[in-house]
Amino acid sequence: MGFEFRIMASLAQEQRQHIAQLIAALPQVPRAPGAMPDTDVRLTDTGLYVCQYLRPEPWHGLEAVRDYFKAATIAHSVHDAEDEAM
Repeated sequence: MGFEFRIMASLAQEQRQHIAQLIAALPQVPRAPGAMPDTDVRLTDTGLYVCQYLRPEPWHGLEAVRDYFKAATIAHSVHDAEDEAM
């Protein structure tokens, strides 16, 4: 288990494609087989799902994605997924 977040944003198709490219370009840290990554990030219908396995900070390691959100002035909100589950 890690720290789970939902970054809610209404994204146009070209924004989704650009964010997908940014996610694909994230550095991949070598891990032992079966080990969890530091960060798991996925595009969803409502924005992004982020799981940080080591830190309770949604944007850690995702600076390029955060910078794109700022540069493109994408309105978004960050929610703790555990709070939503309650």
